[in-house]
Amino acid sequence: MSRFFGLPSHYLPAQRMEEYAKNAIAVSKLHIMRNSVKKKFSLLKEQHLDIIKDLSDVENEIINFINLYKEIFNPSLTPNSQIKKYHPNLDLKYFTEINTIEKAYWLGFLFADGWIAIDKKQSGKYFRIGLGQKSGDRDRVVAFCKALGLNTKLIKDFKIYSDEGNLYHYSEIRFSAGNVEWERSMAKHLMNWGMYYDIVGENEKRVKVPIFPDLKEEKLMLAFILGFYDGDGSLRKFTSPQGKINVSPHICSANRDFLEKVRKYYEIKNTVFLNKKEQIDCETGKIKVLKLYGLTLGSHLFQKMMLIMKNSMERKRASIKSFYITPQRKWLLKFLPKVKFEELLKILPTYRIAKLLGLSHSVIERFIKNVYDLEIPIRGDVSEHELKYWTKYLDEIGKYPNK
Repeated sequence: MSRFFGLPSHYLPAQRMEEYAKNAIAVSKLHIMRNSVKKKFSLLKEQHLDIIKDLSDVENEIINFINLYKEIFNPSLTPNSQIKKYHPNLDLKYFTEINTIEKAYWLGFLFADGWIAIDKKQSGKYFRIGLGQKSGDRDRVVAFCKALGLNTKLIKDFKIYSDEGNLYHYSEIRFSAGNVEWERSMAKHLMNWGMYYDIVGENEKRVKVPIFPDLKEEKLMLAFILGFYDGDGSLRKFTSPQGKINVSPHICSANRDFLEKVRKYYEIKNTVFLNKKEQIDCETGKIKVLKLYGLTLGSHLFQKMMLIMKNSMERKRASIKSFYITPQRKWLLKFLPKVKFEELLKILPTYRIAKLLGLSHSVIERFIKNVYDLEIPIRGDVSEHELKYWTKYLDEIGKYPNK
């Protein structure tokens, strides 16, 4: 019967099951059924000219029944709308376009720590999207829900043990994302951006193999990689033998090619390395050890990531002052705040600033770029008064005390 109405063969029988009976057939499905009936009877009328009137009467009865069904049950516009009962504010088109820093950030986060599963039901196969974090980072799951309009009351908190007996606390959100045949579902939008899955092994297991997307704008690309880092990255701080505080940000992925694309796009000199990580398997609910690839991002890129979005994951952020703070840089930070340095660059060339402060030209240029993230401007006409003021200002600071 389902085929007669233009639906998958299992659709109508499944609707009679107790599990689905409470959900009325959606308006979009009724529209398909109505059009299918008209096409079927149009063909029948061409083949059986002697009973056209009888066929028309039957056709009208079926169409009237469909219309009456819609009038009585007042169904949702689409099957996807059923999710609105649980998530009334969900923006199903959130990832259709990635045109804001927030969207790019959450796209990157899902690429790293989210998943798209497939639920097999009597009525067909359906996508389910999920995002989970250790409960210490539950605020990220809450922030994700608020960004998309998901119901935060449906976040699930649970405990899980690894094979070694270690106890983990997790928080996750899962929600339906449409039939696998629907091209306009949120899951398909994410796949179109590169959240891709491969089928591997005899059991045909789905494995996430992300493809590095092109979001066109630098700020969106930075927000994306920041989201990816917050989802599947780590920050290591260590002190060198010389006493320098070094910050080493890493990202991980099962897809080496993804990291190679990141490395090439951002011109990172570090090479991709093999890494291991414990992670929850969204399908089995068990902790598993994954062989992943890693990439160290470098301080310059990391600084840009930190500046693009102020409310990213707090424990993975680092202050600009944490980046390779040498005694010379500490001194510059103390006596020349960023606002002052920005004004100073409009008046004096970097080599002159370096000479007046008793530092090398390269130290000043690297400080401007790597610590304050400033561009060296093209200077216009400068008055004698301005030259005297800033020269005096630097003279009062004095030269760096080399010991």
